[in-house]
Amino acid sequence: MIPLENISILNTSVTLPDIIDDLSGYLRCQKQMGLTRVTLSARSLDILAAWGRPVVPRKPFRHAGPASSNVVLVDGADTFFTGEAGALLKKILAAMKLAEDNICLCNAPDAEQVFAFLQSVQPVVVIALGDRAARIVTGIQKPVAAIRGQFFEIRGFSVMPTFHPSQLLKDPGLKRSVWEDMQQVMQINGIVS
Repeated sequence: MIPLENISILNTSVTLPDIIDDLSGYLRCQKQMGLTRVTLSARSLDILAAWGRPVVPRKPFRHAGPASSNVVLVDGADTFFTGEAGALLKKILAAMKLAEDNICLCNAPDAEQVFAFLQSVQPVVVIALGDRAARIVTGIQKPVAAIRGQFFEIRGFSVMPTFHPSQLLKDPGLKRSVWEDMQQVMQINGIVS
């Protein structure tokens, strides 16, 4: 197979239908020669999965706190310590005997950026806050309500999905569930509960 960087386009007026016809012809030829399976890289699979979807600009990755923390919170709502949700998160951390400056918090633009960051930090535990963060970190396409309360071993990290503090503000009845999740986090992190 010819590497893409070695291919030069001579005709700049190639249309999408021309490209599709050429690719279809190439794949038909490969099939006739007996090739029935194609190995694709993870990046190629991501590109194929994105075909037909509108292009959404990639959010920048952000983090706060020491990059040597035992606990990393992945904030699916990208609110960090702001507003009422941020104040509630600070209260939860205080109840866990975790100082705000001893934990690391990052947003969740996509799994690639989050896991690159986690690889650099190597935390003891990762807490995925909210549906978006839980889906990105665990890869499980279910709401937090369906998967919270248990650790998942994902790429070598212990991940606890739980409700985002903004959800607790809307439904205070979820606070007990979050506290149960945080008690498990405290045990795995060696914090006395």
